Amino acid sequence: MGETVKPYAYYDKLGNVMSEGPLEGGACVWLIKREGDKVFVLFQKRAEGITNGGYYDASAGGHIDEGEDPITAAIRETREEIGLNITADELNFVCTYATDKKYISVYLSDRTNKNDELVLNHDEVEVVEWVSLEDFDLFVRARVKPPLRELVPHLPVLRYYIENYL
Repeated sequence: MGETVKPYAYYDKLGNVMSEGPLEGGACVWLIKREGDKVFVLFQKRAEGITNGGYYDASAGGHIDEGEDPITAAIRETREEIGLNITADELNFVCTYATDKKYISVYLSDRTNKNDELVLNHDEVEVVEWVSLEDFDLFVRARVKPPLRELVPHLPVLRYYIENYL
């Protein structure tokens, strides 16, 4: 009898199995706005009692549902979490990165002069906060959820993209 072969395995840098099976998909959206010569980034604070509750995270984001593409998931999650209806034309692709269990597509939406009214889903989001790009790095180190702060490489890419392309 042969050994059972598992179809997928993901390894850390030392060759240890980190997870098995296909990667899950996710999408996140970062909202920015300009006020004069300053740029602000919207962070959401996750509601207590859910994964990473009490920590700050992207403006909106979550899993890609079966049959969805990343843009559709980003639009849906933004509507579900912070009550903002955005369109694909309002999203700028920043990057896609992979962790040990998922891949995340990252989008940015410039909300300057949009006068958006956010309606928070308090089952998922406690509060939102606009943080200036000047305070971005300090805010991330002090208040953002540990996996995003420590493991996810897209935050420096996001900052670079904002400073150089928008």
